[in-house]
Amino acid sequence: MRMFSWVLLCSTALVPFSAVQAQTVPADLDLVQVTSQVSAPVAIRAPHDGSGRVFVVSQAGSIRIIKDGTLLPTPFLSVPVSYGGESGLLGLAFHPNFGRPGQPHNDEFYVAYNRASGEPRLGSSPDVAVARYTVSAGNPDVANASGTLVLRVPDIASNHNGGDIHFGPDGYLYIATGDGGVQNDTNGFATCLWKKSSDTNPATCGSGTPTYFLMGKILRIDVDTRGGTVSAEMCGSSGIGTAEYSIPTDNPHVGTTNTCDEIWLHGFRNPWRMSFDRQTGDLWIGDVGQGGREEIDLRVNGSTEPLFYGWRCMEGTAVFNSSNVCQPPIPSHVLPVMEYTHAGGRCAITGGFRYRGPIVPLRGMYIFADACTSEIFVGKPNGSGAWTYTVWRDDANGYGTYSGFGEDEAGNLYVAHTSGNRVYRFESKETSDDVIFATGFE
Repeated sequence: MRMFSWVLLCSTALVPFSAVQAQTVPADLDLVQVTSQVSAPVAIRAPHDGSGRVFVVSQAGSIRIIKDGTLLPTPFLSVPVSYGGESGLLGLAFHPNFGRPGQPHNDEFYVAYNRASGEPRLGSSPDVAVARYTVSAGNPDVANASGTLVLRVPDIASNHNGGDIHFGPDGYLYIATGDGGVQNDTNGFATCLWKKSSDTNPATCGSGTPTYFLMGKILRIDVDTRGGTVSAEMCGSSGIGTAEYSIPTDNPHVGTTNTCDEIWLHGFRNPWRMSFDRQTGDLWIGDVGQGGREEIDLRVNGSTEPLFYGWRCMEGTAVFNSSNVCQPPIPSHVLPVMEYTHAGGRCAITGGFRYRGPIVPLRGMYIFADACTSEIFVGKPNGSGAWTYTVWRDDANGYGTYSGFGEDEAGNLYVAHTSGNRVYRFESKETSDDVIFATGFE
């Protein structure tokens, strides 16, 4: 799998670390509405194909295109989904070669979703699935209706689905999955690396039926190498005849027995939204907490830190459980770079993006939200490298408000107001034409 690089159109686009510390949010920063006609938007994505199109994912099961500032009337794609609460169409990722003539897989993109209730399922609730689709040869604004099922994760409840997907700087597809939705993760799905039953006993990892797997994780798969035999430890290929992906040879659990080899990181409750920094390749993860804390996790590109991110032993930086697999000393884990409590009605973090777009003062800052209080936060590193945040905007409270962020090809940042059916773009006059383009990944 080839590595991908960044193209810098002007040297001033790289803001020095010291400058980022000194910067403040521009006084005229605002949200400008770009559409109010997409039902329940949850994600905004853009391919690196030079088209300038922005794709909006509707949780209800469709993908719409904003082209030259106008929402096209015909959906790009409609997918049968189980829609309601936290379920539905959840993620979209364009292949790094999408729209690039002469390149392999240049017509492919991937979606993550909860399968329709009438479709076969592995657990007690509809599967969380990833499917591959292709764009229409005759009309690039309309995809082919039939897709190929790539990966299935059994589910036990309708919530905590994760569902965000992105291609990383290594060209592999990364998939976020939640812990299944049972409060306190009493089954220990987020800590188990193999298959286990829903027996309310985290110590029984690897036993019991029916089996659940790949929940509370960040998965990493090679979707370009496919067509081989499904191995016993390709857990996500359960019920799929021919393998639609392969396992990267440097995935951490390759070479061990009784481990699902798709797993890259584990110990998450509900990593609802994540993103790659287009300048550094670092992965930012917003993990929704339980009753007390919300957290932002960071996996620096090339990090050798532990692979465990704490849940259900930890909630943020606080000990959540100290029994069973969490008995002290708690296994080595990575603490969040930012967290906040549920004071004031906060309850569900929306992971955002580290800003690399045209608004110069924002560059290097990490922008995220809380979907219950409708607050939008701006985080930045201090002099010691630790991250702090402030509230930039505080709108009327309401569950399901700012539920997803996204970038376009030029790095402009968007946010989806899910309950209001609106998508906004961050705008300011303090802009520059120099842009960091992330070539090959989103």
